[in-house]
Amino acid sequence: MVKKKRGNPNPKLPPSRGIPADESLWLPKHYGRDIRNKGGIDSKIRWNLEDIIDFIFPQKYQPKYYKIGIDFINLILKKEKINKEDISNFLKETRYSRSTLENKIIPKLVRIGAIKREREASGRMKKKGRALIISESLTFSNYLKRIANEWETIVETARFKRNIGNNKK
Repeated sequence: MVKKKRGNPNPKLPPSRGIPADESLWLPKHYGRDIRNKGGIDSKIRWNLEDIIDFIFPQKYQPKYYKIGIDFINLILKKEKINKEDISNFLKETRYSRSTLENKIIPKLVRIGAIKREREASGRMKKKGRALIISESLTFSNYLKRIANEWETIVETARFKRNIGNNKK
């Protein structure tokens, strides 16, 4: 005799809450005030670090993360590579929360490819393990360039195919 499984055989899953904030970028309307205040999308107008971080940690929605993100990236850009000691000194000077930096800011910057988190090859720490090293990374720009280039190719191919179809008629 086969035993019946208890419970609902076809459970209804909870509704999606949308894209997780730690895996998203904020992309406001390209014709809106937020982009216009940065100088628009004209490539001749230079955006600064604050403008870029605003897409990762939108000042409008995450003002604390925005401020910490800017200060932390500035530290990395100034020093090239930082370690746990540099992070501790940064937190003492700025009085930011270690938890916020280590659980929100650094993981998101690593996930999107703005920074690289790695371990030293040989352990120099007093305890077991290898020391943490954080450095800047170009993966973020390569990632976005790849998306942009592929989109451009798709649109140009579609335009070309439409023009060939129109010329045959």
